[in-house]
Amino acid sequence: MTQATDCAMALDPTVREAARQRLASVRGHAEGIVRMLERDDVYCVDVLRQLKAVTGALDKVGDAVLRSHLHHHVTNAEARGDAEVIVDELMEILKYR
Repeated sequence: MTQATDCAMALDPTVREAARQRLASVRGHAEGIVRMLERDDVYCVDVLRQLKAVTGALDKVGDAVLRSHLHHHVTNAEARGDAEVIVDELMEILKYR
Protein backbone atom coordinates (compact mmCIF):
# COMPACT_ATOMS: atom_id res chain seq x y z
CA MET A 1 0.00 0.00 0.00
CA THR A 2 1.27 3.46 -0.87
CA GLN A 3 1.50 5.95 1.97
CA ALA A 4 0.03 9.45 1.83
CA THR A 5 2.49 12.20 0.94
CA ASP A 6 1.75 14.31 4.05
CA CYS A 7 1.96 11.59 6.70
CA ALA A 8 3.18 13.29 9.87
CA MET A 9 0.93 12.98 12.90
CA ALA A 10 -0.87 16.28 13.31
CA LEU A 11 -2.31 16.13 16.80
CA ASP A 12 -3.08 19.33 18.63
CA PRO A 13 -0.77 19.42 21.70
CA THR A 14 -3.78 19.36 24.04
CA VAL A 15 -5.22 16.29 22.29
CA ARG A 16 -1.80 14.61 22.24
CA GLU A 17 -1.34 15.15 25.98
CA ALA A 18 -4.85 13.93 26.79
CA ALA A 19 -4.22 10.81 24.69
CA ARG A 20 -0.85 10.24 26.39
CA GLN A 21 -2.44 10.55 29.84
CA ARG A 22 -5.29 8.22 28.91
CA LEU A 23 -2.85 5.63 27.58
CA ALA A 24 -0.76 5.88 30.75
CA SER A 25 -3.94 5.19 32.69
CA VAL A 26 -4.72 2.25 30.40
CA ARG A 27 -1.24 0.86 31.07
CA GLY A 28 -1.88 0.92 34.82
CA HIS A 29 -5.34 -0.51 34.36
CA ALA A 30 -4.00 -3.37 32.22
CA GLU A 31 -1.38 -4.16 34.85
CA GLY A 32 -4.18 -4.32 37.40
CA ILE A 33 -6.07 -6.77 35.21
CA VAL A 34 -2.98 -8.96 34.97
CA ARG A 35 -2.79 -8.97 38.77
CA MET A 36 -6.47 -9.93 38.92
CA LEU A 37 -5.83 -12.86 36.59
CA GLU A 38 -3.00 -14.07 38.80
CA ARG A 39 -5.42 -14.55 41.68
CA ASP A 40 -7.94 -17.32 42.20
CA ASP A 41 -10.45 -15.29 44.20
CA VAL A 42 -11.41 -12.77 41.49
CA TYR A 43 -14.83 -13.05 39.88
CA CYS A 44 -14.78 -13.41 36.09
CA VAL A 45 -17.33 -10.63 35.62
CA ASP A 46 -15.08 -8.23 37.52
CA VAL A 47 -12.28 -8.98 35.04
CA LEU A 48 -14.69 -8.46 32.15
CA ARG A 49 -15.73 -5.07 33.56
CA GLN A 50 -12.13 -3.97 33.77
CA LEU A 51 -11.42 -5.19 30.24
CA LYS A 52 -14.42 -3.21 29.00
CA ALA A 53 -13.11 -0.09 30.75
CA VAL A 54 -9.73 -0.47 29.03
CA THR A 55 -11.43 -1.04 25.67
CA GLY A 56 -13.50 2.11 26.15
CA ALA A 57 -10.42 4.18 27.01
CA LEU A 58 -8.55 2.87 23.96
CA ASP A 59 -11.57 3.64 21.77
CA LYS A 60 -11.55 7.24 23.02
CA VAL A 61 -7.88 7.64 22.12
CA GLY A 62 -8.57 6.10 18.71
CA ASP A 63 -11.47 8.47 18.15
CA ALA A 64 -9.29 11.48 18.98
CA VAL A 65 -6.54 10.38 16.59
CA LEU A 66 -9.09 9.61 13.86
CA ARG A 67 -10.77 13.01 14.29
CA SER A 68 -7.39 14.72 14.00
CA HIS A 69 -6.54 12.67 10.91
CA LEU A 70 -9.82 13.62 9.27
CA HIS A 71 -9.26 17.32 9.98
CA HIS A 72 -5.60 17.50 9.03
CA HIS A 73 -5.18 14.93 6.26
CA VAL A 74 -8.48 13.87 4.74
CA THR A 75 -10.06 17.28 4.22
CA ASN A 76 -7.29 18.44 1.88
CA ALA A 77 -6.31 15.11 0.28
CA GLU A 78 -7.89 15.99 -3.05
CA ALA A 79 -5.90 19.23 -3.29
CA ARG A 80 -2.68 17.34 -2.47
CA GLY A 81 -3.48 14.70 -5.05
CA ASP A 82 -3.44 11.71 -2.70
CA ALA A 83 -7.17 11.26 -2.06
CA GLU A 84 -7.18 7.66 -3.32
CA VAL A 85 -4.30 6.73 -1.02
CA ILE A 86 -6.02 8.39 1.96
CA VAL A 87 -9.27 6.55 1.24
CA ASP A 88 -7.41 3.24 0.92
CA GLU A 89 -5.61 3.86 4.24
CA LEU A 90 -8.87 4.58 6.04
CA MET A 91 -10.65 1.59 4.54
CA GLU A 92 -7.78 -0.66 5.63
CA ILE A 93 -7.68 0.61 9.20
CA LEU A 94 -11.46 0.73 9.61
CA LYS A 95 -11.57 -3.05 9.05
CA TYR A 96 -10.24 -3.33 12.60
CA ARG A 97 -12.76 -0.98 14.29
